[in-house]
Amino acid sequence: MAIDEADMRELRENVAISHRLMYLTGLGTTRGHSSARISGTDTFLIKPWPHIQMHRVKADELIVMDFEGNIVGGDPAMITKVSEWPIHAEIYRSDAGVGAITHTHQRWASMMGIAGATILPVVGTEAAAAVADPPRMFDEDKALIRRVQQGIEVAKKIKGHPACHLQNHGMVFAGPNVQTVTMEAIEIEYQAEMTWRAMLIGKPEAVPKLDLQPALQRRSAGEVSDAWENYWKWVDQHPDSLRPRWSDI
Repeated sequence: MAIDEADMRELRENVAISHRLMYLTGLGTTRGHSSARISGTDTFLIKPWPHIQMHRVKADELIVMDFEGNIVGGDPAMITKVSEWPIHAEIYRSDAGVGAITHTHQRWASMMGIAGATILPVVGTEAAAAVADPPRMFDEDKALIRRVQQGIEVAKKIKGHPACHLQNHGMVFAGPNVQTVTMEAIEIEYQAEMTWRAMLIGKPEAVPKLDLQPALQRRSAGEVSDAWENYWKWVDQHPDSLRPRWSDI
């Protein structure tokens, strides 16, 4: 069934918000991209090149691409595809359950990937569930993922998992919807930072996996966290008010 106009508008806005939140939470400035599968088609929404500042991405600036890398919709003034489109196309092609993808160059999680260190679920249950299972590691290729075969290999690595390190490069997140992958990118960044800092003074203790199960079940069902509607969308509308993340813990 083709997506209706209202749902398409909402999907566009969520993809745009995802980019703006990446900027506000320090996961990217000019580089990185979120996308969303357009239901009932072999196409997806994605931010075009050039890599404008993330906080400026708007819904009507997104383009539509198919799984073969063709641009099939968007503002003619913005018609230039992101060079790493194979990340998105090949993950969508390989897993029908994936509804959204984000690729970031976030500092702490990327650092852990470069070091080959495990990001542990160390703080909270909702937040820590993002790393209930450690992110997968794609280390077969250190280059930008610009070729289809590279995208195929990344898709194989991440399939069935929410996150994957592109070692010496960044992170990829795949999930049921834009809200989920965006929030998991944010949560994993915090878990990575706290894991690293805890390692400096002792041996970090992970939150027991049993405690993470309710959050994992909600994610697998595609349930969008209340935090998306009640906090992160508010942050997007009031960017100057964003306090340091988790300062109240």
